[in-house]
Amino acid sequence: ALFRLLPLAVSELKRLFGEQGIADHVEVALSAGAALGSAENPGDVALLLDYRVCHVLVDEMQDTSSAQYRMLEALTGGWSRDDKRTLFCVGDPMQSIYLFREADVGLYLRVCQRGLDSLPMERVLLHTNFRSVSPLVEWSNETFAGLFPASEDEVLGAVRFSAASAFDCTEAEAPVSVHCF
Repeated sequence: ALFRLLPLAVSELKRLFGEQGIADHVEVALSAGAALGSAENPGDVALLLDYRVCHVLVDEMQDTSSAQYRMLEALTGGWSRDDKRTLFCVGDPMQSIYLFREADVGLYLRVCQRGLDSLPMERVLLHTNFRSVSPLVEWSNETFAGLFPASEDEVLGAVRFSAASAFDCTEAEAPVSVHCF
């Protein structure tokens, strides 16, 4: 029954969006994806942007969904290593928290390991923590290192622990205290 009902509900939602001149985040993303097409079959918007977009920055890459990943592929589909265009992705796989909205940290790992289609990527690991004092960073390293797997797995979305070192070496007493009840 849901397979018959869902297309009708989607049609009604699109009709209401059109009548009221509104859209939700999902509709905006779907429309953008449709306008871009795919890397193999780019849409008119992708072809137009191909001449204008030279540099793309993706922040929080670890929280990219499959739909967002396909849009990125479509946007950079015609790019090559030597054409002076750049793709810069920033992410921390240990901070991937948006699985509930279909983020897939495995996509981040795929880009790190194999690049994005024909675009090779250079992975740069940053280890310095500028936000916390040394005792807190050391406590975090000791406490959380054992919670992560020993190796990365793109399919499982498994990321290994990456220890940090504090920029601020100020000593602090009892940086963390745990009160169980």
